[in-house]
Amino acid sequence: MITQVGYEIDSEGNVGNETRRIEDLQLRFILLMTMINTTIEDSEGKMRMSVQAVKTCSKESGIPISELASLIKRMTKEVKEITDYFEKNTEEIQGFFR
Repeated sequence: MITQVGYEIDSEGNVGNETRRIEDLQLRFILLMTMINTTIEDSEGKMRMSVQAVKTCSKESGIPISELASLIKRMTKEVKEITDYFEKNTEEIQGFFR
């Protein structure tokens, strides 16, 4: 018996697996943007795919492009804040997990 682990994106842009689907459109968008930026090597390809993702998501969901751009900025800022926190507190965090 094979157990499916993790998530997949199907041809309709649904993120999830056989038992659970992620319906939140903004979360799906952020996941898509994350996957684009972590799997595509060249900058030109990332930009082209990101622009296409923004346009498609806006068209299919009705979320304005300006709102999607704002969401990307907020998420980027939050990731930077989390990364900075971990960099400043690495020793303390490592001690917590020991």
